[in-house]
Amino acid sequence: MTMPFRPRWYFFIALVSITFIGPLSIHLFIPAMPAVKEAFGVSTGIAQLTLSLGMLSMACFTVAYGGLSDRFGRKRVLLGGLVLFTCGAATCMVAANMPMLLAGRILEGAGAGCGVVLARAIARDVYGPDRVAQVIAYLTAAYVLGPMLAPPIGGHLTVLFGWRALFVLASVVGLVVILAVAFAVPETRARNAGAPRGVFAGYKSLLRRRRFVGFMLQPGMMSAAFFTQATAASFLAAEHLGADAAKIGLWFFAFPVGFMAGSFISGRVGANRSIEFMTILGGVIGVANGALLFGWLYFGGVSMAALYIPGMFVSLAQGLSMPYAQAGAMAVDTELAGSASGAVVFSQFFWPAALQQLTGLLADGTWVPMATVHFAAVTAALLAGWMAARAET
Repeated sequence: MTMPFRPRWYFFIALVSITFIGPLSIHLFIPAMPAVKEAFGVSTGIAQLTLSLGMLSMACFTVAYGGLSDRFGRKRVLLGGLVLFTCGAATCMVAANMPMLLAGRILEGAGAGCGVVLARAIARDVYGPDRVAQVIAYLTAAYVLGPMLAPPIGGHLTVLFGWRALFVLASVVGLVVILAVAFAVPETRARNAGAPRGVFAGYKSLLRRRRFVGFMLQPGMMSAAFFTQATAASFLAAEHLGADAAKIGLWFFAFPVGFMAGSFISGRVGANRSIEFMTILGGVIGVANGALLFGWLYFGGVSMAALYIPGMFVSLAQGLSMPYAQAGAMAVDTELAGSASGAVVFSQFFWPAALQQLTGLLADGTWVPMATVHFAAVTAALLAGWMAARAET
């Protein structure tokens, strides 16, 4: 059942701006990680905590945002998350040591978790179950401008002004998005809609269903493959090839270009295919890419092309399958659309945080830990998609 609201162009732009909060928190920072490692004199594993702890915080809070929005409404919860994000970015901006920076990243991640969860839940409220997959696909195609623009901007800002400039930008954008939501986004949760008795009650029901679990795990594992490659590639490029943050940011374009292409194809042709087909297709392409990455590095050695060009294909696989896995998860129980969205986004941040941190802990100066963890993640994504397709509706 859709909300009786006619979406205007500025409403869609507001939804896009909400989704930008996530990549602003994550992708803007990736090229600066070697600079942070040098500035504080820490190991690669400790430096990667600035990303993994932020993503883990984001993952945990997405669960709360989904359930809270089902119970109390989308807009108030969304505004609260945006305030947390802005405060976290400001804390990182003035961090005097690594513990303070990590605390700011945790707070920033906690706030950023609201963006993608509630943008999708709001889209489902407004456009209904019949159009939501297509809308999410186009919303994701627009969202990918964040990951496309953020790394080059982050890299150049780091080279010109230092890594703290990234958090000045994030703080300003957070304030602008708060204003956009306040004036352009109405409350979309129907007043007479049922809600679980507790914030987390809906998740217990959802996690009992194999179909939901499969749709939840598939995008999580695809995202884990993406971030495992992206973060490890930054350190390998800096340490093996002497690449600076600006060069790393430019090469990072390969990832979002593939993601945008996959999202565009998904929006154009996915309507003629089943949710199950699109989800499994993404997993198949992901496994093929994992083999390509491993083979290129094994036979050709470490190069910028070998580190980044395969990322175009894992991103393509993400863009093809992610909107449909999300739609499939939300369709399992329409009364728990917000909770389902929160659980899927939790998976998309928890597994990347865990596996890219594992890659950092296993780092031995070679590409082998990255390629191994990457291939394991895409294989798990394919198996999860297959499980969802085989489960009862």
